[in-house]
Amino acid sequence: MLLQLDANLCGVANLNNKIVGGQNATAGSWPWQVSIRLTDYNFHFCGGSLINSGWVLTAAHCFANTKYTASQVTVYLGTETLHGTNMNQVFRSVTSVTIHPNYDANTVNNDLALLQLSSTVTFTPYITPICLAASGSTFFNGTLSWVTGWGNIATGASLPSPGYLQEVQVPIIGNRQCFCLYGGGITGNMICAGALPGNKDPCNGDSGGALVIKQGSIWIQAGIVSFGKDQGCAQANDPGAFTRVSQYQNWINQVITSNQPGFVTYTSSGTNADLNVSCSNLPPATTVSSVAFISSLSAAVVCGNANLNDLSGAGTGLASAGMWPWMASVQRNGTHVCGGTLIAAQFVMSSADCFSG
Repeated sequence: MLLQLDANLCGVANLNNKIVGGQNATAGSWPWQVSIRLTDYNFHFCGGSLINSGWVLTAAHCFANTKYTASQVTVYLGTETLHGTNMNQVFRSVTSVTIHPNYDANTVNNDLALLQLSSTVTFTPYITPICLAASGSTFFNGTLSWVTGWGNIATGASLPSPGYLQEVQVPIIGNRQCFCLYGGGITGNMICAGALPGNKDPCNGDSGGALVIKQGSIWIQAGIVSFGKDQGCAQANDPGAFTRVSQYQNWINQVITSNQPGFVTYTSSGTNADLNVSCSNLPPATTVSSVAFISSLSAAVVCGNANLNDLSGAGTGLASAGMWPWMASVQRNGTHVCGGTLIAAQFVMSSADCFSG
C-alpha cells in the first residue's frame, strides 16, 4: 500500500535523488508532472503541473491556440511513460479550462491556464502537488532549475517509445539578458532559462510543463513552458521563455477559492549579475529587480523616472505638469480627499486613514 501524504504539503518529491539534452526521469521524481491528452486519440499534446488535489496549471496556448475544450481532454497523473503499463498512474477528465483573461496569442504574454479536474486525486509518493512561487520571489541569473516533459527530443524528433518522462537541468537567464538575446519581446511576466551553448531546452510537447527550483527540501515552480525564439529547439543563445508564476498569485487564488495551492517565496542569494547586462533598446536597470524594467511588449516603463523634472536644487513651491508623474489624486464625487503614489500599472499606494474611517 502506498503511503498517503499530508494533503497540505506541496513541493515534496521523496523519490527524487537529484526535453532536449536531458535524460530519463525515474518514477516519482517529479510527482506533480501531468500529461494532458486528447481523450479520443490518447494523444499527448501538453504538460502541466498538479497544484492541489483538484487543479492543474498549464499554458494558455495549449487551449487557446488549439481550440481544445475541457470535454476533449484527459489529464494523466503519476505517469512514467506515455506508452505501456504505468503502475502508479491515474487519470481524470476535465470539467473546466480557465485561460488568463489577458492572454495574448501574438505576444504570448500571460500564457497560463487552470484546469479543474472532474474529481480530486489522492496524494501518493508518485502524485503530489508542486508549490508555486509567491509574489516577490527573485530568481537571479545562473540559478539552477529543472524542466520536465514528454516533448520532442530534438527539432522534429519525437520521444522514442515507450516515451519516458525527460528531465534536464538548466540555469536561469536573467530577463535583461534574455531581452537582448531575443531582441525584445520579454516582459516582466516571463522568466527565461536554458543552456546558452544549446542542446538543453524544452521542445514541442513540453508546453505547459513546470520549471522548478529546490529551496531547502521543497520544490517550487518558477515558470511554465511557454515559447522559444527560433523555430528549432535547443539552439545556441536561444533560452526557453516561461510564464513567471510569481506574477499570478492573486489571479490563481481568485480562480481557486477553496483548498488554495501552496505559495512559497523563493529568494535568490548573492547579487544579480543580470542588472549589469546592457544592449540597444534595453531600458536602464533598476535596483528593485531585474524584471521591473518592462511592463509590456509595446512600452518599456522604468520606475522612478521623471523626464519632465529638471530640479537640481530648492523647489519653487509650484510644480509644473509632469514633474512628479507618480502623484495621484484620490477623489470622492470629484473632490480631492487624499494623495497617492502610482507604484504599478494598476496600483496606487495611499494612507490607510483615507479609507479606514
